[in-house]
Amino acid sequence: MTNYLSDMETKKCFKCGVVKPLSEFYKHPRMEDGHLNKCKECTKKDAKTRYNILSTDKNWLEKERVRNREKFKRLGYKDKFKRIRKICPLESNISRRLRNRGYDTKGKEAHHWNYNLPYSIFLLSRKAHRCIHQFINVNYLDKYCYTMDGKKIDTVEKAISVFSSILKSNGINEELKVLNISL
Repeated sequence: MTNYLSDMETKKCFKCGVVKPLSEFYKHPRMEDGHLNKCKECTKKDAKTRYNILSTDKNWLEKERVRNREKFKRLGYKDKFKRIRKICPLESNISRRLRNRGYDTKGKEAHHWNYNLPYSIFLLSRKAHRCIHQFINVNYLDKYCYTMDGKKIDTVEKAISVFSSILKSNGINEELKVLNISL
C-alpha cells in the first residue's frame, strides 16, 4: 500500500511552486478543481503585503473605515461591544480622559494591558492595536490579557515585552509607553 496523495488530493502552488494537499488551498467555486491556484500561506502573505502598501494611502484608509463602519452595523457588532462595556464600565470614557489631559488621540486607540487597572493604558495606532489583539486573548472574567500560549500578562514589564515582540515580528515599529490617567 502506498503512502502518498494522489494528484486529485494535491495541487502545486503557482506562487511558491510547492506541491501541497488541497486543504492548504482556499476553496474557490470558479476554479476547475474548486480551489485557488495559490496556497493559503502565499495568499496570506500577498494580502498582508497589499494591505501594508494600501494603508499608506489616506484615501484608501478613509474608504476602508467607511466600509468597516457599515460592516460593523450590518453584522450587529454594536451589541457585542455594549456587553464589554457592561463588564468594564470604566473604560468607556478613556479617549475623553486622554483628550482632556492634552493627548492627541486622532488615529490612535487606548489599549488596556490589564482591565483591573482601567486607567493604565498604552496609546497606540489603530494598526498596532489591532495587531496586538490578533496575538492575545482577553479574559473578561478575571480581566487579564493572555498570550496565545496561555501566559498571563500581569505586570507592565511583561506587557511591554510581549507587545513589543508582537509588533516587531509584524514589522510595526512603535514605541510602547504606559500612561496612567487616573483622576
